[in-house]
Amino acid sequence: MSVRGPRIGLWGSLAVASAALPATGQFYTFTSGPSGDGFSWPASPPGLLSSSDTGVFEEFSFTTPDGVEIQNYTGNNAFFDSQYQVASNSGLISGDALWGNPTFDDFGSLDFFTDNFGSGGVQTIEFDYAQAVSGGFTPDSIDIYIEDSDGRFTFESYFLGNDFSGFGGFQGKADTIFLDASSLFDQGGDFEGDDQFIDISYFYVDFDSTGITSGGGTNEFAIDNLSIDGGSGGGPDEVFPSFNQGTIDATNTTSSSNSLRGVGTFDVGIEVTNGGPSSTTYSVELVPGGDLTAGSLPSGAPIGAGQSIFTPGVASIDRSLPSGTYESDFNVVNDGDPSDPDNLTTKGVDLYEPQLLSGNFASVNVNNFEDVTLANAAAPANGFRAAVKAIGAATTTGPFNVDAWAADTRVLDGDTIMANVTFDRFGQLSGTYNGTHVASFEQAAYVVNQFVDFEVFLANKETVPNQVWNLTYTHVNATTDFGNFSPGGSFNKRIGINTFDVAATLIDGTSSKNQQASLQFMSNPNGNSADLIGDAADLVFSGSVDDIFVLQLTYEPLAVPAGATEDDLRLLWYDANAGEWANAVDGNTGGTPTLFAGSYADFLAGPGSGSLDAGDLGYYGLDTVNNHVWAVLDHASLFGVGVLSAGVITGDYDSSGQVEQGDLDIVLQNWGTGNFTGDPNALVGGGPFDG
Repeated sequence: MSVRGPRIGLWGSLAVASAALPATGQFYTFTSGPSGDGFSWPASPPGLLSSSDTGVFEEFSFTTPDGVEIQNYTGNNAFFDSQYQVASNSGLISGDALWGNPTFDDFGSLDFFTDNFGSGGVQTIEFDYAQAVSGGFTPDSIDIYIEDSDGRFTFESYFLGNDFSGFGGFQGKADTIFLDASSLFDQGGDFEGDDQFIDISYFYVDFDSTGITSGGGTNEFAIDNLSIDGGSGGGPDEVFPSFNQGTIDATNTTSSSNSLRGVGTFDVGIEVTNGGPSSTTYSVELVPGGDLTAGSLPSGAPIGAGQSIFTPGVASIDRSLPSGTYESDFNVVNDGDPSDPDNLTTKGVDLYEPQLLSGNFASVNVNNFEDVTLANAAAPANGFRAAVKAIGAATTTGPFNVDAWAADTRVLDGDTIMANVTFDRFGQLSGTYNGTHVASFEQAAYVVNQFVDFEVFLANKETVPNQVWNLTYTHVNATTDFGNFSPGGSFNKRIGINTFDVAATLIDGTSSKNQQASLQFMSNPNGNSADLIGDAADLVFSGSVDDIFVLQLTYEPLAVPAGATEDDLRLLWYDANAGEWANAVDGNTGGTPTLFAGSYADFLAGPGSGSLDAGDLGYYGLDTVNNHVWAVLDHASLFGVGVLSAGVITGDYDSSGQVEQGDLDIVLQNWGTGNFTGDPNALVGGGPFDG
C-alpha cells in the first residue's frame, strides 16, 4: 500500500467536495442532463484530465453543483460515460460511470472532497466499484484513505467479494463499498480518547494498492452509484426491485423461476420495495426485446414508506416452448421522485422437460448380482430436465432384501442410482423365486454446479408413477452349511440348508461361547418310527450344547405323508439311544412340551413376551400358513419334519408325541365299540387298549 499521508491544502487523489448545502443526501450515477444527475459531467473526450498530464488545477478537478469535488491523480484521463470495456460484467456498473485506465507508476489515486457538502458533515459514503487487471491477477481488495473535518485520518482496506469476467479470461473484482464515520477511528494518535471520526470530509481511492497502475496493460476501474448520506438511488430514498420483503436488493440481478413444460402459460411476478421515508408511486416497465409477454404491470401504483409489494403476473411465458431459459428485463421507476434512477432487474423462467426414467424393471437377476437401477435421461442441449427424488417407504415382496433409497435420494438428469438386492435364502426351499420392489418418487428441480447444490421450487409438477422392478432368483440345493459364533453372537439365520422338499435354519438364540455350528442333510435312520418329508437335518455344535435356540424347518406341503394332513406335522427328533423318532422338545433338559399353533414371531409377540429365555423351553409350533415347524430346544441331534409312525408311543392316539388327556378322550369315546374311529394309528381291535 502506498501511503501519501494526511491531506495538506487541496492536494490529493480523486476527490469530491460540495459548495451547496442540500438538506438531504445526494446520489450520482455520473449521467449528464435532466434525466441523469441534473447537470453536465465533463464531456468525453477529454473527460477529466490527470494532474500528471497537465498540472493545471482546472483540468484535473471537477466540482458538482452540490459542492462535491473530484480530483484525478490516475496518470490518465477519467471518463464519465459508458465506454468502459469489462466493468459492466460485474453486474454493479451499468450505464454511465466514472471510469479510467490508471497508469501512474509511483502513486495513482482518485480523490473525493466532501467538506462543502451539506450543513452537518457527511456521515456515510457508498458506491459500487469494479477493477480488472489486463493479463494478470486482480487483487481482491482496495485501500482507501479517509479524513474527517478535524484532521483525523485512517487507511482502510475493503474486500471485493464479487468475481466477474475481466480481461483475457482473468477474473475482475467488484463490490459495494460503504464508509461510515461512526465506525472509523483516527490512526494518527493526535486525538487520544477522542479518536472516533465526526464526519467524512475527504477520501481517496489508492490505485497503487490495486496493482492496476503497473504492468503496461489496459487496466480498468469503474465507480458508479455514488451515494452521499443515503442519497436516493443508493440509500434509503430508493424504490427498487427486491426479494424477501425488501431484505435483498434485486437491482442488476437475474432471478429465475422454474416450471415444467406443458399446456398453458407460466406467470412471473415482481417485488418492489420503497426504502425511502415517504410514500410515492411506482411503475414497472417491461423492456422490449426480451422473451416474456407483458402481463399486468403496475403503473402509478402507490407504495408507502418502507413497504414491499409483490405483484404477480407481470409477464408470462408459453409453457409449450422448448425447454430452456426465457428472460426479460424490467425497469422499476419511482414516479414520485424523478431523481431516483430507474432500477433494472431481469426475470427469467426455466422450462423443464419431465423426467425420462429407465431401469432394469423387467427383470433383476439376483443370481447374477444385479442391482436395482434407475436412470434419468440427460437434459436437452441448452435446456433442463426435471429430477426425481425418493419419497415414502419402498416395499419389497418375496424373499428378497433391497437396500432401499433413503428419502430425498435424487436422480438428476443424466444420473443413475442403484440399490443392492439380496435373496433371503434361509428357510427357503430350492426353486425359482419371484418378487417385486416398488419405490415412489416425485418431481424436483436442483441447481448444481461448482459453487452451489440445492433444491429449487418447480411449478406445475406432475405425479410420478411408482417404479416397479421384477426380482428373480433360482435357489439351488444346499446340503451343508456351517457358521462360527462368538460369545453374544446371534444364531438367527446364520446357517441354513435346503432341498426342494425341506429347509432347515436356526431363527433365534444367542451363543454363550466360541463355537461352530453346522447343518447337513442325512437320510432317515429309522423310517419305521416316523414318516418324514424329505431328508433329516443333522445339527451339530462343536462343544457341549448348553444354549437355548430355536430350530425351524420349512416343508413342501405337497409332500405331506399319505394319510396325514399338515395339522399332523411336527418338528421331530431322532433319539439315538432309543433308536426311534420322538417329538423334538422331548429331548430338552427341561420345560413342559406345549404346542403353539402359529409362527414363532406370533409366539414371541404372545406367550414368548418378546424375547427368547429359559421359560420358553419346551414350546413348539406348527405354522401352516408359512409351512414351518419350529421348536425351542437346548439339545442338538438329527431333526426332521413329519409324523410319527403307528405304535411308536403306546397310547398316543392323537399323535401329539405324548400320552395325555386327548388320548384318554379318544379311549372313552370309543369304549366298548371295538373300533377306535378317532385313532390316528388306525388300530382296530376288540378292546380299548388294543394298539
